[in-house]
Amino acid sequence: MRDAMDAKVLKDKIMGCWLGKNAGGTLGEPLEEKYGKKEMFSIDWYPSLPEGGIPNDDLELQLIFLQVLLEKGPGLTSADLIQEWLDCVNYNFDEYGLSKANMMLGLMPPVCGWHNNAFKDCMGSPIRSELWACIAPGNPDLAAHYAFMDAVCDHGGGESVYGEIYNAVVQSLAFVEHDRLTLIRKGLSAIPASSLTRRCIERVVQVYESHVDWKQARNVVMEEFYHPIAQYAPLNLGFQTIGWLYGQDFGDAMCKAVNCGWDTDCTAATLGATLGIIQGASGLPEKWIKPLGYTITTNMRTGGIKNLSAPTDIRVLTDLVYEQAEKVARYWGRESVVHGNKHTADSSLLQIEHKGYETYRPNSIKYSEQGLEVCILYQDDAALLAERPSRVAVEVVNTGKVAYTLQVLLMLPSGISVQSTTQKLQVIPNVPAVVSLVIKADVEAIKSRNEIHLMLRAPGRTALHSIPIVLAGGYRWAVSRVYPKSLLDTPTEVPEDVMFSSLQPYFAERWFPTNAMENPCGKHAASGVQYLLHYVQVPREMDVVLGFPNTNRMRLYVNAQQVHETTVVRPLRPNMGNGGALGDLSNYKVVTLHAGWNQILVKWEIASSEEQAHFVMGSIDPACVKNHGGLVLDAIRTQFPW
Repeated sequence: MRDAMDAKVLKDKIMGCWLGKNAGGTLGEPLEEKYGKKEMFSIDWYPSLPEGGIPNDDLELQLIFLQVLLEKGPGLTSADLIQEWLDCVNYNFDEYGLSKANMMLGLMPPVCGWHNNAFKDCMGSPIRSELWACIAPGNPDLAAHYAFMDAVCDHGGGESVYGEIYNAVVQSLAFVEHDRLTLIRKGLSAIPASSLTRRCIERVVQVYESHVDWKQARNVVMEEFYHPIAQYAPLNLGFQTIGWLYGQDFGDAMCKAVNCGWDTDCTAATLGATLGIIQGASGLPEKWIKPLGYTITTNMRTGGIKNLSAPTDIRVLTDLVYEQAEKVARYWGRESVVHGNKHTADSSLLQIEHKGYETYRPNSIKYSEQGLEVCILYQDDAALLAERPSRVAVEVVNTGKVAYTLQVLLMLPSGISVQSTTQKLQVIPNVPAVVSLVIKADVEAIKSRNEIHLMLRAPGRTALHSIPIVLAGGYRWAVSRVYPKSLLDTPTEVPEDVMFSSLQPYFAERWFPTNAMENPCGKHAASGVQYLLHYVQVPREMDVVLGFPNTNRMRLYVNAQQVHETTVVRPLRPNMGNGGALGDLSNYKVVTLHAGWNQILVKWEIASSEEQAHFVMGSIDPACVKNHGGLVLDAIRTQFPW
């Protein structure tokens, strides 16, 4: 049992959280790169120290989500958050751009974070835990609930969901518990034992308790949980833990986390926030805090975010978050950390019904109204292709007290057909009933966004609103055979400088449900080169980012002209082309597409069937490089021009 803390103490801890977050982000941001390096850094002070600190998505996304909380209240949902993504967030780094593209197509959480997202195991969500911890101080289960609801928007099905839950639980408990190992172990108890995030952090604790030097501990963890992408979440959560366990004080802990490498601003920012909660603003060293002041610098001026109304003054922000913490406690019927007589941190840990995040289905979207819970469950992906059916299950649970029969109705666009297992559904209270849908489409009917409407009707009962089943259009390609023992410079029978007017005999049609070019060269392909042909129709001339990130080398042709060739073979990093140097720094190019149809030809050099590749196309905003990589909404990629 713990006495409720004084309001002044709680505000001091909330302010310490934001001050520490700003300090850690400013410390690590100049050293962050796209790929992790085995070499360590050796900093002991800010590499760059602009007035007010360095703007960081770690902080400003949480300011944006605070706006949602203020508007919607403590009962806000993932659907509320994705509206704010679309209204306020311009930058499209990695998972941000890929999940936002899904949101713009109409896919809801967690499917918008699950479908066609190669970065669902990265750091975009573990860095957003502080707001949820600060509005649920000492109530880690509530913090976990909000963190889960947030993380699935852009990381559904990924390790990153567990990373944000872990951080939120640790930071919520840090308001009432200060022992490092106790906090770490309680945080780990909130996420599945099988998750790589938990296993990596547990490994850090193990080597720490074996009295291994921190640099050796870093190398052990780096080798065992290695991933080339610098933003890979499990490894970064491990480095964050190394900084915390081995750090001698606030600054030393953040520097050790940064010196481990990988996603340096994220590890230091989360650790700085956690230590800020424990020590409070009054306990943070002036050396690290005073140079940054009390203002959060954002990317508003450079166009990274927009429509921000939440305060950037940390003192005002602290008061506002404190008020929200009181409202959250009242909403959930919880004892206030400030005004309650007693608070038992352990008893509240993970009691809430949302513990279901351990077994949640990232490929499902839930709707609830009129005494029914309806779950749309995508079987393989959320795409509509011409060469194979899309399978969707509709799971219905009657939450009322009386059994009855539902009529299942579907409204279909022209050219799309559905085979259903039933047209009537008996719904018994609290017993799931399932309708299986097999969805097929004519080639010409497939669009970028395809929408079927499900209606459930019962005599004598209020009609439900129609429930959308959204399917993203698959991508239509033509692929050649593999030309053995060929290289990029080797001539083949495929002309590279010709605009094709029909499907040529050396090509076979293929559809891909996502950006991933799934095994286009066959399971037993020899080394050589292969051609992949694609068409894009746009309504006007426009600049776009085209990329073919892959594990070997490629040559890119647009409208029968070579525009790019792989510069350096790099690990696969298939984002939508954001960042100053674009994408993976090797396989991306800004090109101009003409109004109408554009032919894209890729000549891909492969060594075996183990090669991997993605094709990506992103929008361009000339005013802000951080906006590159968004969805090109008015492009058609599901058809051939003939």
